Amino acid sequence: MADADLASLIPDPMPQWLQRAMDPSTPIHPVEGAAHTESFYNEDFGGEVLVPRVRLNDKGKPVVVEDPYGEALKRGDFILIPGPPGAETAERATGLSKFISNTLINNARAGQVEKPLYDRAP
Repeated sequence: MADADLASLIPDPMPQWLQRAMDPSTPIHPVEGAAHTESFYNEDFGGEVLVPRVRLNDKGKPVVVEDPYGEALKRGDFILIPGPPGAETAERATGLSKFISNTLINNARAGQVEKPLYDRAP
């Protein structure tokens, strides 16, 4: 899946956890990194739900969340990758996870300025 197609799956505005992960002034977890996402299929939403494993605690320190899926559902800050259950939808979720990590977060933290994610021509 092309980067533009993957980027179109990210809601506008971006979830707060993703904005924080892209912010080079915020700390990262020494093992898990800035967000370390994973996904779970959710029948009710009709797709893979991409959630962060790393969040900041109330003291501003990055921690690995015990139940990242439950936490994201509670906060409503997951990213939905719509599709039927199965390998194709799971692969799109994995592709988005890699795009977030390897492109969005890494470029933002390296100070690289790219065309804005939401500057999409109709």
